[in-house]
Amino acid sequence: MLIVTGVIIVGLAITLVINLFEVNALEANRDAVYGDAMNLAGFAQRYYQLPRMLSGGGGAFTGFTLPTEMLQNGNGNYSLTSVTADRVTIQGDGNEHDRDGKSYHVTIVVTPTKIESASSVLR
Repeated sequence: MLIVTGVIIVGLAITLVINLFEVNALEANRDAVYGDAMNLAGFAQRYYQLPRMLSGGGGAFTGFTLPTEMLQNGNGNYSLTSVTADRVTIQGDGNEHDRDGKSYHVTIVVTPTKIESASSVLR
């Protein structure tokens, strides 16, 4: 009876550790995607501030594109969902999935003076 109880307790402990590891990996991926999106937001603001003569936007986001080498990395995939003269929206989709196949989706809105996290949802 003690052996059976011991096996059940060890099995539950292993299951708990596996679940905690999966949740940790998912949260770490969300943080990494958020960090990458914030880095891209910095590129957008720099583009806005640079004069057109220096390949910048000259006071507008119009014409801004993400660097090709930063569209995809080990953390996720990134894209621009909206680009206007005064606002850019960056979307990042994480590579880490939960048991239901959902991953974190991060949206960052960039204006000339601020960077806002619009959302960070699991879908």
